[in-house]
Amino acid sequence: MGALGSVLNGVVSALRSLDRRVRGPGLVEFAVLSLAVAAAFMVRVLPGRWGPILSEFDPWWHYTVARMIIDRGWSGFLEFRDLVDTMSWHPTGLNVGSTFYPGVAFAMAFIYLLLSSLGISVSPLELAAILPVFYGMVTVVVVYLFARYALGRGPALAAALLLAVSNAHISRTHYGWFDDEALSIPLMHAGFLLYLVAIDEKRSLKGSALYGLLTGLALGGVVATWGAHRFAIVLIPAFTALLVFLGRFRPNLLVAYLLTFATYTFVALNVPKLGPRYLTELSLAIGWLTIPYLALGWYAYRRFDEVRQLLVLRGVVIAGAVLLLVLTVLGTLDLPGLKFFSVLVPTLRGALPIVQSVAENQLATWGSLFLDFGPTLPFALLGIYLLVRRGTDEAVFLTLYAAAALYAAGSMVRLALPTSPLVAVLAGLGLSHVLESSFRSAFAAQLRRPSIQRRAFVAVPLAVLLALSLYYLPSGAGNPLQVSGIDAANVPPTVLTSSVPTRQPLLDWVKAAEWMKYNLPPTAVVASWWDYGNWISRLGERKSIIDNTTIDSKRIALIGYAFMSPPNVSRAIFKELGATHVLIFITFAPFVGGTTGGQLLFFGDESKWYWMLKIANQEAKNLGLEPIDEESLLGPGGSPVNAQQKFWDETTLGLMIPYKPVRTGTQTYYVYDPKEVPGYRLVYSSSPPYSINTYAYVYIYEIVD
Repeated sequence: MGALGSVLNGVVSALRSLDRRVRGPGLVEFAVLSLAVAAAFMVRVLPGRWGPILSEFDPWWHYTVARMIIDRGWSGFLEFRDLVDTMSWHPTGLNVGSTFYPGVAFAMAFIYLLLSSLGISVSPLELAAILPVFYGMVTVVVVYLFARYALGRGPALAAALLLAVSNAHISRTHYGWFDDEALSIPLMHAGFLLYLVAIDEKRSLKGSALYGLLTGLALGGVVATWGAHRFAIVLIPAFTALLVFLGRFRPNLLVAYLLTFATYTFVALNVPKLGPRYLTELSLAIGWLTIPYLALGWYAYRRFDEVRQLLVLRGVVIAGAVLLLVLTVLGTLDLPGLKFFSVLVPTLRGALPIVQSVAENQLATWGSLFLDFGPTLPFALLGIYLLVRRGTDEAVFLTLYAAAALYAAGSMVRLALPTSPLVAVLAGLGLSHVLESSFRSAFAAQLRRPSIQRRAFVAVPLAVLLALSLYYLPSGAGNPLQVSGIDAANVPPTVLTSSVPTRQPLLDWVKAAEWMKYNLPPTAVVASWWDYGNWISRLGERKSIIDNTTIDSKRIALIGYAFMSPPNVSRAIFKELGATHVLIFITFAPFVGGTTGGQLLFFGDESKWYWMLKIANQEAKNLGLEPIDEESLLGPGGSPVNAQQKFWDETTLGLMIPYKPVRTGTQTYYVYDPKEVPGYRLVYSSSPPYSINTYAYVYIYEIVD
């Protein structure tokens, strides 16, 4: 009985300990975090009701690469560098290893092969569709841990709840959005958290080395997954150097940084897309130039008093900045691609019409920022103010992070997504401060018993929560606004809406893909604008000439030039590229109750030809072609909405579009009036003219001899 009694006493003691824990604040914290994770799942999984299908265009490429690895088994990871896809960029094909970051495809392939080895059978497409939801849930937990370490329990819980229903974050982590951001963002913030832990003043050198290694592995995952990893691998050295500049050097800072930098650099050098040449790019150069600055900090820390330390270290920063500028000007260091550098200098995008042509690469507006972040922005600004007041290492990091990330989000619309966790953390700090201050003041007022003041302090948090609810509640639930993250997620995948901004399925692209798959010969090659290349090759299973990887601007310009040229010129260009068919996509809405006319909606090629023209003319001389007279095609103000008659009568695309303009006074409408296009024969139309069930029309022409 003695041994049994000892065991029972141990069990009772354990149960009592558990009881004390669950009755304490830990249970509340766990419950709120669980609520945030559950909300993140329920919102992001909403598109799954339309079935396992991927959104937009790039996710289809990541899925294709993952399937190429899966088909080869575990050896596929080793063969990645040499993989070539022959369905895209006909006739040359596409070298996968030198084009793609492997992270997204590797993660999916590893999970699939691991499950298969355990006897668990899953559909690759269903796995690809659900993984972004899982990554989104992980991000909520990682950001909670990051905020809890840096700011405390209250801001962390608020940040988790805000991120779970953040419009900006949901936009690329919902079901079907199988792209690099969903995986990279939790890895990046895990790296940030581990680095802050590594450089803690109380951390031993051995502990700093371990956490530095883990930081490097996390950030190495980002490097292997996402082109925007440059932000993270510049932010860490900049923060480290800033701590030294502020006189906060300590030995474990040097140890943690060296392990972090060495690890993610090793990963970068082994990513085929980057390779050894990446050592001379400015992004990585900032990292290795920080090492001698840290070494100087070590020397100053051991040899000089505090005043001399600051004089030396701050003077060297100026010299280092000059050295960096000189090396860049002399060409010793390479600049990142113009697309990345244009985040710093948005005006540079004027030299890149192919980048400008994508809506998500435009400058952010107040409207787009509100749509992405809503009423959390004022709380985020309050959070920055509170950080400056704190002055801790974590506050310094978050302030530097905020300055860089918020500038990037304002520079390019698509960068609202990687900024969303930061905004959630900052807003969580501001929101928790407002609520805590209000409740403390209400309690103090209750002790003094002035009822009016007490009601005022209670009204403040209620007003705050009401304002937030209008942003987070879905429309139709007593909310007149359509800015909720739930609304953003609860839409069909892009291919099911035919790339038209609607909440109702428009199946023209699905029908067109099926028609290509079952009616075009296996040797068919379909030419189109680059937007649709992935759908042609992945859904239609026919070869495309250009697609969304946009790796060859000259090839894209040549296709644009063909569409903007007379049929005899375009036919020669398409035949030279090996095309057998040409696809165009038009959006049109008929007048209500009639079949005599309607309006072009300008979501398809009827508007994209503006960029076909711009990109074609940018590369015309390099292609040995005569530039096209833009003024003779574009209407007043340079808008495709008011295209000149020459566009409709002489260009290949203008002739292929079956809806022609009819001008009556100052009004213009469009009627179905297809014209013969010499050298081409219309072989497929996704819907009859003036269809009341669609706004999207896919037309496929055969190139005839």
